[in-house]
Amino acid sequence: MRKGLISILLIISLLFVACGEKESSTSSNAKAFIGGTTGLAVEFIEGEPPEEVIDGAAMLFTTSVKIKNKGEWAIAKENITLSLKGFDPADFGLTLTEITDVNPDEDILKNDINPDTGNAINSPDVYVTFPTLNFQRVLSGNQEFPFVVDVCYSYGTLANSKLCIKENLLDTINDEVCIVSGSKNVENSGGPIQVTGFEEFTAGQDKVSFTINLEDKGTGKLSALGSSCDQTPANKGVVKISVDTGLSGLVCSGLSNSVVSAGTVTAYVGETKLSTGQKSVRCTQTIAEKSDKIKIVDITLEYDYMETIASTVLVKHVVQ
Repeated sequence: MRKGLISILLIISLLFVACGEKESSTSSNAKAFIGGTTGLAVEFIEGEPPEEVIDGAAMLFTTSVKIKNKGEWAIAKENITLSLKGFDPADFGLTLTEITDVNPDEDILKNDINPDTGNAINSPDVYVTFPTLNFQRVLSGNQEFPFVVDVCYSYGTLANSKLCIKENLLDTINDEVCIVSGSKNVENSGGPIQVTGFEEFTAGQDKVSFTINLEDKGTGKLSALGSSCDQTPANKGVVKISVDTGLSGLVCSGLSNSVVSAGTVTAYVGETKLSTGQKSVRCTQTIAEKSDKIKIVDITLEYDYMETIASTVLVKHVVQ
């Protein structure tokens, strides 16, 4: 009797394991993006620059930076520049041109997401080394100099949400497919500028409206796409936004340099300014063919962004 009970329990256990294996093998990833609020992560290579050097043109050294793409947007090498500052380049045997607006030797590839597991497929890191430095002067005593690198790059964030379309747009009861009015889930690719909210409303018998909330979640400086990270009022905090519903008849208000949807065009493109680090964009969608369905709204945000890293180098006077 005891052996029979053990056998039955063993069979039940094997069935549970088999079911679990079957379920895991057929499960798939529902994530659209890896996500995160960082575009590029930038850091000095250890020892480059060194903590200490000596004066009198007696010690050659380098300054190198590692760039890691944390998001899902590729950057052509001509769309990223690195500038080293904090000291007079002539004191270190260089010209200003040699350490300003330096491009990497290769493009920065984007990260991808494994569609089956949701795990990140990481792109390779990129390294930039400035020309060799050598402190030229003879000091009367030790002096510390700041070594600051500004990294300016053009970047983008992809986001999407779901628009609810119904045969009767005024229906607030039937939720078999969806409900028009209310907040909707948003997914974002990795990047400092994020879509932090998406809310849809009924706007009449043949229209819906929706609000897109944008926010700068990074720690760098935001400026208009193609502005080379210019922080003058015209460019500071400006984001290019493209909203695509897959439906004609889309209009978004309050955008500058906007392109109005017409004919079969389903996207509305313009610029908006995140003066306080946040901004809401409101759009209205005319519904020509009404039926109960979900439409994916694709949102693309493009901008220039600057990250800054800093270190110090102590130049020591060597007594002859």
